[in-house]
Amino acid sequence: MPHSPALPEPLTPPAKTRSRWWFWPLMGVGLLALLLGVALLFLDSWLRQKLEKQVATRSAGRYELRIASLQTSLWQRSIRLNGVRLKPTASFGKLKNINALPHLQFALQELRIAGIGLSDLLRRDVVAVDKVQLDSLHLRVYEWPKTSRNASSKPLYQQLPFDLKGLRLGEIALTRIQAAYGPNEQPVLQFRQGDALVRDLLLSATGAADIQRIGYAATVAVRVRGWQATVQRHEVNLAAVQFISARHRLEADSLRVTPLFANAKRQGNLRIALRLPRILLTGLQTAQLARRQFRAASLLLQGPNASFSPPDQPPPALSKLLAPYFDRVQLHHLRLTHGYIKVESIERKPVIENIAIDGSDLRVDGVGAQDPKRILYATAWQAQTGRGTLLLDAPYYRLAYKQLRLSTKPGLFHMLDVRLAPTMSVAELSRRKHHQAPHVTLQTPQVRVTGFDFAALERHGAVIAREVLIRQARVAVAGDGRFPVNPNPSVVTPESLGKLPFRLDVRALRLSDWNMNFSYLAPVSGKTGTMTLTRLNGTLTNISNDPAHMTAAHPAIARASGLLQNACLVQATFWLPLLDPNGAHRAEGTFGPASITLLNSMTEPTRMVRFERGQIQHVAVQLQLDKQQARGTMWASYYDLKLSFLSKKGGADQKTLLSKVTSKLVNGIVIRDENPRRDDKALKPGKIQSARDPRFSVFSLWRQGVVSGLLNSIGVPGKLAKSLSESE
Repeated sequence: MPHSPALPEPLTPPAKTRSRWWFWPLMGVGLLALLLGVALLFLDSWLRQKLEKQVATRSAGRYELRIASLQTSLWQRSIRLNGVRLKPTASFGKLKNINALPHLQFALQELRIAGIGLSDLLRRDVVAVDKVQLDSLHLRVYEWPKTSRNASSKPLYQQLPFDLKGLRLGEIALTRIQAAYGPNEQPVLQFRQGDALVRDLLLSATGAADIQRIGYAATVAVRVRGWQATVQRHEVNLAAVQFISARHRLEADSLRVTPLFANAKRQGNLRIALRLPRILLTGLQTAQLARRQFRAASLLLQGPNASFSPPDQPPPALSKLLAPYFDRVQLHHLRLTHGYIKVESIERKPVIENIAIDGSDLRVDGVGAQDPKRILYATAWQAQTGRGTLLLDAPYYRLAYKQLRLSTKPGLFHMLDVRLAPTMSVAELSRRKHHQAPHVTLQTPQVRVTGFDFAALERHGAVIAREVLIRQARVAVAGDGRFPVNPNPSVVTPESLGKLPFRLDVRALRLSDWNMNFSYLAPVSGKTGTMTLTRLNGTLTNISNDPAHMTAAHPAIARASGLLQNACLVQATFWLPLLDPNGAHRAEGTFGPASITLLNSMTEPTRMVRFERGQIQHVAVQLQLDKQQARGTMWASYYDLKLSFLSKKGGADQKTLLSKVTSKLVNGIVIRDENPRRDDKALKPGKIQSARDPRFSVFSLWRQGVVSGLLNSIGVPGKLAKSLSESE
């Protein structure tokens, strides 16, 4: 059998060859790790120096950046900087300001950037960053470059480095910020501490096109404490202000405005001192602010306390002041509560307490200013105040009221407990004015105006109303005859109403249950004469200087009735064409029955005449009056008339031998003791004729006419009656 050959043994590679196939890759990885480790070891230092050099290069040596430490972590995709300081170099002001850089410096304790999207960065896509945190930033801006807007300048997202398509920051948190703006000596704006939180800031074309964002951000929350600014020579302080865009809410606490100059009228500037405890703005459409539109639901001003001196020149309208900042300003509701205002450095010096104001649907722009349906930019206003005071004919009279209410929609104006009173005595008032001056006091529980046209008042300064009601007024008018007569023409005349520099149109003025007291200190006797008119009711219609309403055929008509000396019924009607250039008007009136002795309280001290007895049955008067005179007729029915002439030298009853003889002769020869006489049933009319002195009011002319007619009715000759009626 043949021998089979032996099979060869398999070849086994040497062990040395098997161990070397993975060695070189491992060495490569190790070397790469070593190189990466070395790179990471020097990356922080290189990056810190790179940032410092780039700031110096891009600012052309104007700024110096110093970073105390910089730490990066590729594993955590984060970077941390500590002790960051930026300050201008000594050459900042010497170099030509080519780039219009702001003059500022800042110190930042810590900056953390976490969650950097490295893959997005390598692809130059929209780089996502989870969080950016800045802690303890102290910023000081000395001057901001005065550069105008450049319509062709690129938006911010197109100015990102490395040609990135965008940058998306999930959250930016700023804590413990301090900032100031202005020169070293006196910053014009600064705050002690601030915090801010910005979420989802998208710097990209998409973010710029998103109309719901606020400057690329989805939401913004800011809180600032210790805010201070200098504005128009006033220091403005704010304890705290907070803005939360997600809630559409801005709230400010303890606003205080203090003037920086003591002189209230320095160069005619506005001077205001204000304390405002709380400001609350809700429903603010924050996304529209970037589009120059301000829209909000409500603004609350709580407890403002203001004292100010207005400027010599009125400031521009509010719509014009806001025009550089907003194209449209709308506010659904404005409310002011518990307000106080005092206006200084003007004669009237008004003070108003406990003010509450509500405004509806405000539009403060050019459209709102021209809208005929709006009043002071709002479709409706309601206001209520507590006590208010102001000076009239300053400093001689003070007007005060306890409460005021107004509502523009129904045209209501209502004042309660109104008082007009002189600020000095009768004699002092005349002494200060250097002539006889009426000393008038008026007090009424109610002044009510309905149908008031607030729009006409605001736009044209016109006073237009349907009705004015003044109830239960108590009026006292005093005079002092020891002083000379006012040399100037009186303005208390019908024609003066027609010459008012503004439109006046009141359909009806109603007086209800008035009491009036008149007193006059006579220079001859040194005693005071008095007269009262009580239970006075009256109506004055068509009070207008509008030629469309005021004509000779349709004059103002006044009707009044009351009790003279609380005993004698007096009724009168006046027809007053207020635009008549000669002041022509007419009147009719009646009074009686009464004892004529009720006139003694006035005639004894002022005319030195006493009615001993006499009974008035009925008196009727017709008057024609103008700028020159009063004329007309009086029909007086009376009997048993007797009078006496008095003398201030005659003792207790003011009678002397001469006055007694004169009284007897007058009663026996001149005076008609009854009218009509028993033997003649015809009533003897009295002629009214009295010249008008332009220095006296129309009320004096009415009184002169009545006196002239009364004297002539009782037998005094016409010329003497005229002369006696004209003497004051």
